[in-house]
Amino acid sequence: MEILVTGGAGYVGSHLVDALRQTDHAVRVLDLRPANGDCIQGSVADPNVVAQAIRDAEVVYHLAWGFHPGDERREIQENLFGMLNMLEAALTARVQHLLFVSTAVVYGPTGPTRVDEEHPCHPERSTLGGPVYGLTKLSCEKLCLVYQRRGLPATIFRMHGVFSQGHLGQFGPMIEQALAGKPVVAIREAGGTYAHLDDVLRAFLLAMDSPKAQAEVFNLAGSHTYSEPELARYIVETTGSESQIGLIEDPTQGMISVSVDKLRRLLGCGPESGEFLTGLIRRALDGE
Repeated sequence: MEILVTGGAGYVGSHLVDALRQTDHAVRVLDLRPANGDCIQGSVADPNVVAQAIRDAEVVYHLAWGFHPGDERREIQENLFGMLNMLEAALTARVQHLLFVSTAVVYGPTGPTRVDEEHPCHPERSTLGGPVYGLTKLSCEKLCLVYQRRGLPATIFRMHGVFSQGHLGQFGPMIEQALAGKPVVAIREAGGTYAHLDDVLRAFLLAMDSPKAQAEVFNLAGSHTYSEPELARYIVETTGSESQIGLIEDPTQGMISVSVDKLRRLLGCGPESGEFLTGLIRRALDGE
């Protein structure tokens, strides 16, 4: 199968490309950065580049995203028009399935109670990813559903925090602070149902071939809800550090906790990694 992965040079995108190629799919990458194999360097905001990249594609995974702190106009325009370019080109090319990677930030902070895909979305209450990140992602979701009605099969995934060995996100700096004996800074109400990369890739691959995934929005997360202060304390205890925990307040970066029941019910796919993050942290401390 001919597959296009936008943002295929990024963290999740590059692993997705590898997983698809291991199953003998022909994969092309569209990214601003170079990538191995068949790669077109360019922006999804350029309709000519998109038309070139999508040529002969049967499936499209759209992960590309431009972050421009301090320039909200550019961030909105680049990503919304990029989404529109991709949808129009995919419809014209008769793409069989477009899968868009959105974010659970569209819900805004939820607290520890897990929410499903029918929960009201309040991205304006969160600054995770930047002030307009969740707002723009939600707008792109709605565009996908518009084009679904026009004949382009589409699936939307809402993720929040994807981790694997060697990729610990905000917990990497916490480890460095603890090892240096400095205060370990954590946001008091932050955390979430973070996902392991393996579980994310498994869901992506399964959804690609499933008619049940089309026209649906899925939360894609782990089975355990993590508290950022609790993980900070775990890091300090595991390192044997004398660091103090510095808790700060930021209600716009509160916990986002989501249910994956719909993913299990429709696709028979749920997280298999269990409580994995403390194990990744320990291995990082052991130098693995």
